[in-house]
Amino acid sequence: MGLRQKIVDSDFYRQMVQRRATGPLRSYYDIPAADPDMPIRNVEFVALDLETTGLDPKHDEIVSIGLVIIRQLAVDFSSCQHLLVRPKKELSESSVIVHRIFDSDVEQAPDIEIALAHILPILAGRVLVAHHAPIELGFLGHACKRYFGASLQIPTVDTLVLALRDLHRQGQPMKSGALKLETLRHTHNLPPYRIHNALSDAIAASGLFLAQIAKRDPKGELELRRVLR
Repeated sequence: MGLRQKIVDSDFYRQMVQRRATGPLRSYYDIPAADPDMPIRNVEFVALDLETTGLDPKHDEIVSIGLVIIRQLAVDFSSCQHLLVRPKKELSESSVIVHRIFDSDVEQAPDIEIALAHILPILAGRVLVAHHAPIELGFLGHACKRYFGASLQIPTVDTLVLALRDLHRQGQPMKSGALKLETLRHTHNLPPYRIHNALSDAIAASGLFLAQIAKRDPKGELELRRVLR
């Protein structure tokens, strides 16, 4: 299947999903998705990362959301947001070890339904940027379907996928850990950052994305569809 056909199919599916959406998700779908033929310099992106209690959206929960907007191929640091989310179950020791968020940190935080109502207007009309995007798409989509009747359809750039395309194009072998966010940032001469913090990871992904784009097209004339997952 060609890229253009995939985009057509995605638009059709978006329309089908929109009919079932309620509340903030319906308002999200009222705003048209970014035009895939638009030059990327004219597109607004949202780099987003989640910290969760595990990797299964059906059984695990979101405990924090970090995001930052990219405008005119520059990170708008004034747009940074870090939201803690109150899970329904107590946090396990294994998840706390990873993200360092404790039950006491989230006991007064909003639940995921309120958090979604806050971030959906920010995502509307923009393109999602994430590293290994299936995690973010899976958790956000599952939560949207549970609370607002439909999954989340959003054009997405996956920095891991862009890196994989680069390796294939250059004919380089795949080394262990080569596609980790911190490894790829080092490869692009970007500074280290604090891992397993949603906002820090979102900012790290935004920097990697801009570095990847700069190598492809410094002027930003590349069509958006060329970088979508």
